[in-house]
Amino acid sequence: MIKDRNLNNTEVRDITVSFETGEVTATNQIYFPYRVKITKIRGVVTKAIAATDNGTITGANSTGSSTAGTITCVASDALNTAYSVSPTSNNEVAKDGYYKLTTAKTTAGGKVLVTLEFTRIGRTA
Repeated sequence: MIKDRNLNNTEVRDITVSFETGEVTATNQIYFPYRVKITKIRGVVTKAIAATDNGTITGANSTGSSTAGTITCVASDALNTAYSVSPTSNNEVAKDGYYKLTTAKTTAGGKVLVTLEFTRIGRTA
């Protein structure tokens, strides 16, 4: 499920990602009809992270993974555990392009609500 919200000049888009069986290592492509710069990736646990190992959520554009754009969910993180990273490269998306979030975890278990914070490039107020 993807939702959009607007907070002044920063806009946000919410995406649910999963470490569940059959869903882990999935890549979620989030398309934008305009150029954007991803400024922050936030996450909050909505189903506890399985205690066996850590999971990661890695942000990337079409060029590659974003530097400082990976959330690490620690094994046994409880509901409502929050994360925040601020990508510094490969965080711009072309018009009609996408930003992707890829999950990785050796053993299944857990879900995270991810919020992408972004600004439109070339937008006039």
